[in-house]
Amino acid sequence: MKNKIHNSFVNQKLKEYAKKESKPLAFGLILTFIRTAMEIIGPIIIGHILNNYIKLDMGRDDIKPIAILLTLYLIVYVLAGLFSNLTRIAFEKAANSIAFNAQKDVYNHIQELPISYFDSLPAGNIVSRITNDTKKLKRMFQLILAELTTSSIIVIGISIMIIIRNPIVALLLLILVPAIYYIFTDLRRKTSKYSRLVREYTGEINATINESIQNMEIIQAYNKEDFIRGEFKEINDNIFMNNLELTKLRSYGGFRAIDGLQYIGILLVIVYFGFGRITENYPVTIGSMYIIIDYVSKIFDNLKTVVLRLAELEQSYASATHVFDLLKLDTAEKLPEDIGDIKGNVKFEDVYFAYKEEDVLKGINFEVSSGESIAFVGSTGSGKSTIINLLLNFYQPREGNIYLDGKNIKDIDRSSLRKDMAVVLQDSFLFESDIRENIRLGDQRFTDEDIKKALIEVGGDSIVERGIDEKILEKGNNLSQGEKQLISFARAYIRNPKILILDEATSNIDTETEKIIQRGIDKLKEDRTTFIIAHRLSTIKDVDKILVLNRGRIIESGNHDDLMKMKGFYRNMYNEQIRNG
Repeated sequence: MKNKIHNSFVNQKLKEYAKKESKPLAFGLILTFIRTAMEIIGPIIIGHILNNYIKLDMGRDDIKPIAILLTLYLIVYVLAGLFSNLTRIAFEKAANSIAFNAQKDVYNHIQELPISYFDSLPAGNIVSRITNDTKKLKRMFQLILAELTTSSIIVIGISIMIIIRNPIVALLLLILVPAIYYIFTDLRRKTSKYSRLVREYTGEINATINESIQNMEIIQAYNKEDFIRGEFKEINDNIFMNNLELTKLRSYGGFRAIDGLQYIGILLVIVYFGFGRITENYPVTIGSMYIIIDYVSKIFDNLKTVVLRLAELEQSYASATHVFDLLKLDTAEKLPEDIGDIKGNVKFEDVYFAYKEEDVLKGINFEVSSGESIAFVGSTGSGKSTIINLLLNFYQPREGNIYLDGKNIKDIDRSSLRKDMAVVLQDSFLFESDIRENIRLGDQRFTDEDIKKALIEVGGDSIVERGIDEKILEKGNNLSQGEKQLISFARAYIRNPKILILDEATSNIDTETEKIIQRGIDKLKEDRTTFIIAHRLSTIKDVDKILVLNRGRIIESGNHDDLMKMKGFYRNMYNEQIRNG
């Protein structure tokens, strides 16, 4: 039942996309019918020549009508070729538009998925669905669908002509229908199985490649190249073996089987006409026999085309399923309220949260007034980053509430909520563009002067001297860690946020660079509510409030001086860091 429901959804989506391209698809179908008519007329012309003009006592008077009919035959087949090409162009145009729309819809849909979805699916798998699978979806509407549709119409049209011209031959050929049906059903069942496996292994190998490239330093540092190669080879071998099975199916299980049936079909036609000629029980002409044999050959030639494309159709359908699986995922709930201008008053009220089963946060309560700064410290896994994720509404509390300027953020539109927030992460992400665009992020409000001023204000004078046109390589490999962080700080500063979030923003840089960046942090903190997740406690000595977390609970709170007087967890952490330099 589940599979039927799933197929129903896929079929519905395919129909929706096809409906948007109904004009080129309808045009292609019309051209296919015209081409089929040409394919039917051609043999009739030759049959007419054989019956009426090819004889032992041919004279000069017979040459002219033969020449006219052969010219007509040539025109018919030139037109058939022309309509065939026009059909392909029409279907390909529709296929390109469908693939474009599907790829756009999937990508846009992914932008609106909850962050929790990306926690569970590798990036390579998502990339594979957007690129490889939509390409195969295009293939479905392109040559495959065009050829399958054309071949099916030709088979049906010519079969009808055989029934009209010679019902007895049509009845004889019916003997082959059960065998044809068995070949197609068996082929479809097996190709569906192997196509599904190829699709799954392809997604897996994309995820493996993506992961390996991103972590090449670790792989080489620990001499794990052979291990990774082994993993890759195992998946690659599975793809190869399943594709080989598909090739065997097409070559031996389908194509050759149809070839054999074609020989049997032609043999039945010859026997029928031969028997009629010998017994003279029914009229037989060489032209009629030629027409029927030509028709039978065309039917089986087109059935072979269907067999050749059937495996690709199954692969394309499997890919369509993979693509539309993404579209079935629920996007983040649209929230109704526009918060307007943010002041920056934040309140967590008895908040509990769990990523899976065990709570990561347990009864978190605190308030921050507009313009104040608050820092969160604690051991790894204590819940510091989770608080930030909840504030940004990437996730929602299992229990409790979070208020911004007195409004519950579970009701606030996420774009409205985040428009006056800026985040600087521990690992600064930079796009493969120039420095200008990495700070601007497509917002044309910011001029070059604004960008340079932002960099200078946060301590990035040296970057300004080098020029904001400098191209940034993948992962910012041509910049130092400190320079990457300064660009991240400038990205936040230029937007003049009401709420600033610093998630261990200085933990990956050296002490000298930290002093420069600390100037940027101090500048950023002015007149705005600031949330800081701190690794180095020396950087938060002047914040208004520090919360010490342990296993999801707040165990101490106060400013630096208050916490040092408590002689508790915070003081021990601070003294240990001082001793360790």
